[in-house]
Amino acid sequence: MSKFQIFVDLGMSGTKASFSDGVNFYHYLCPPKVADLPPSELHILTEQGTQFGGGLESGSYLQVENNGYALSDDAEGRSNKNTEMLRKSTLAKLRILGAIGELAHKFNTFHLNIDIGAALPFDEYLSDQTDLMQQLASTQSFRYRGRVIELEPKAVKVLPEGAGLVQWRKMQAMQQGQAHQKSYIVAIVGHRDLTFLIFRQGKPPTGEPSGTVKLGFLEYLQSIAQGVCKPDNPYLYDALLRNAESVSFPDQPGKEYSLLERQPKAEAYYWEQVRHHLSEKFASLNIPHYEVLVGGGTAHTLLRNHLDSYLNGLPGADVNWLSEMNQEVSSVLNVAEPADQARFADCYGGAKWMAIKFGESVPAANSASSSSNRKKPAGTSA
Repeated sequence: MSKFQIFVDLGMSGTKASFSDGVNFYHYLCPPKVADLPPSELHILTEQGTQFGGGLESGSYLQVENNGYALSDDAEGRSNKNTEMLRKSTLAKLRILGAIGELAHKFNTFHLNIDIGAALPFDEYLSDQTDLMQQLASTQSFRYRGRVIELEPKAVKVLPEGAGLVQWRKMQAMQQGQAHQKSYIVAIVGHRDLTFLIFRQGKPPTGEPSGTVKLGFLEYLQSIAQGVCKPDNPYLYDALLRNAESVSFPDQPGKEYSLLERQPKAEAYYWEQVRHHLSEKFASLNIPHYEVLVGGGTAHTLLRNHLDSYLNGLPGADVNWLSEMNQEVSSVLNVAEPADQARFADCYGGAKWMAIKFGESVPAANSASSSSNRKKPAGTSA
């Protein structure tokens, strides 16, 4: 039986997972939505499968201990649990099992010998890591898309968000004959959170000044949406992704709002909040020399110029935007967009670390040809 390793990043922009079958790495991405699925709906979906060939097997439906859940796009239109407001650890088990279920579905194997890893915000890592590891280690079976999946969890690890970047960088340093016990600062700006971690001599942080605050892209949306719409409005989000000059909304006919006027002010206000927070964190350091690892989609897009100028002005700091890691993510995971490469970097670093530490063989993680020539599981996100 093949042994798998999977590492899951419970991002608010999406559940991201990287996994290995002992030969190659793959990746999976889905919306972070989770919704309760009452027994009556489970019955209807089962009946649909019998009558029409659809039903449970055609969607992302999870059954754990007699409770049903719709995940990803199948949670759309249902009463969703508010993943943006809840602690990530609250729904971590369900989202991780969903990613494992998708792995089983893609490989058409329903008895998994598997190492499981996941990332939590630092504050949640300190308080909830033991409980989450116990939850995952004790899960022997669940249903996904109507199929029973049996698990043999071997190694189960929970790391703070950003640790995957450090694990990757330490492995790179060892391969290149560099000192891998240097000190690292991880600065990640994602969809919801801003994470600041201190790895003194490469060792994981245990408390302050490391921490996580809600200063991610949602804070920028709060500013730009003020007086116009709710921050999570999909029309606003779509307009920003398209770099549109203006935005309009179906519930506000005849009105059009200029983004050219709003964006510079919102960006300046948002950056000032980020800069102030980082300044407090860096001021508390007593490390004469360290390497800053910059991660997160928001850091690599909206805030890149701001962060580059700020970080390069810090005494003793070597700034690493992890371009080599992003190139590896591109070649090994077949992720094309630079911003997506940054978003997948943390879970890829965690998965590579687990594959080397706990795997039966070491995947060809640095071979660009290994991803282009392999057979990918159908439906794997690109």
